[in-house]
Amino acid sequence: MTPRRADLALAFVVGVPLLSLSVVVAVLSVPGGSAALLVGACLVAQAALIYRRKTWAFFVVAAAFAVQVAVTGLFLVLPSVAVFPIAIYSCTAYGRRFLPLATGFAGAGVAAYRFAHDPSVTAAHLGPSPWLLLGLLASIVLAAWGFGLYRRTQLAYIALLQEQAEVSAARARLAERARIAREMHDVVAHALAVIVAQARGGRFASERATEVLATVEETGRRALTEMRGLVGVLRTDAAPLDPSPGLADLPALLYASRATGPAETGTAGSIGPAAELAAYRVVQEALTNTLKHAGPAATAAVRLDWTPDALVVTVTDDGAGWRTTDGRGNGLAGMRERLSAVGGTLEAGPREEGGFAVVARLPYGEVSR
Repeated sequence: MTPRRADLALAFVVGVPLLSLSVVVAVLSVPGGSAALLVGACLVAQAALIYRRKTWAFFVVAAAFAVQVAVTGLFLVLPSVAVFPIAIYSCTAYGRRFLPLATGFAGAGVAAYRFAHDPSVTAAHLGPSPWLLLGLLASIVLAAWGFGLYRRTQLAYIALLQEQAEVSAARARLAERARIAREMHDVVAHALAVIVAQARGGRFASERATEVLATVEETGRRALTEMRGLVGVLRTDAAPLDPSPGLADLPALLYASRATGPAETGTAGSIGPAAELAAYRVVQEALTNTLKHAGPAATAAVRLDWTPDALVVTVTDDGAGWRTTDGRGNGLAGMRERLSAVGGTLEAGPREEGGFAVVARLPYGEVSR
């Protein structure tokens, strides 16, 4: 139910019985003209409940009761007087914070004085103690204001949770976009590097043209498949994606890059799909940089060492060009970011015997799973 419909239902459920009883009491207690004025003021106050979440509705209710005070002090015996605490609660919860409290205390003082000194009350010797009546009315005002303040706090907390949820969703979207951008970079950069390297080699080895073209075709097909999968993440009606590449896909990657390996030592363990994807991308980026920077005659090798507490992936080459990055390239930064996400670390730099080495360490445990 919308807030407007809820307020309309409240005004109807509360207003009809209260107004009906107020009409009866007004007709029996007050002369004709004054009774009509009281009933009209009650009707206005009841109608204002439909817009009780608006500050102006509180002023309408307060004005209606001011009219009743001016007519007679006996307005306190009308059931419609219950509308005033509801208005205080509503204005405090949805509008101004301290205005309803100040207005309520002022109204309680005026109402207590007017009722205690009303001629009809004093003539019947029924006048209560003004201070006792003031205390009772002030307590009702304070209670209504307290409930309204509590509701205001609840609404503020709900709004804060909604804002935090929106911020979290926005951050998740940005993180997903960044992940897709990294994946696209890795796929495209590696595929193009392999294709360029194969085309360059094919120019000088025409007898291997068929093999070179087959490698180019396979690399291009694999890149297109991965790109379709990544772009499909952005579509709600996309077909199920192929599994992310992992350690089992390294041989095909090394074959396309003309790298040796992967040589393995130790007993293979399970590091989880996220860590396997990170390891695959690190090898892919290292081989891409070898093809781009290490020189046309450089060769690369990959080794997997399954230590007791971590998988250590080492990619080495015997070229000379890549060392000019001095470990500050975007590729190395992307590798470190990937490994950090799964609890891993990266070391990269020139080797003493020449070439470049990239060493990635992916620990076992819940972080990588």
